[in-house]
Amino acid sequence: MAQPIMASSLTLPDITVGSLKQLNIDVCNRERVLRQRILTFESRYSGSLVDLDRKLNTLEIEEHSAWEDSIEWRNAVEQLNSTQLSEKIFKWLQNLLTQSIN
Repeated sequence: MAQPIMASSLTLPDITVGSLKQLNIDVCNRERVLRQRILTFESRYSGSLVDLDRKLNTLEIEEHSAWEDSIEWRNAVEQLNSTQLSEKIFKWLQNLLTQSIN
């Protein structure tokens, strides 16, 4: 059975507070782009992705272009969720690194 890793035996890789701040800025910029893309789709289809899926399933809307948009929209939502998780991880690491310096 594997032994648990003790916190005192962990060594941080060569990561600086500054590099984490830059990663966080990059993530925030990516989040802004993704939110704008999602808003574009919401405006185009006057509703949510769930609404578009319903319209596609009931054939209330032309399938081909809307179907492609739904794929791109869903990808943007998934990437936004991943980006938000990355942002939380970077902030947590930044806090951890700041505490270890002090």
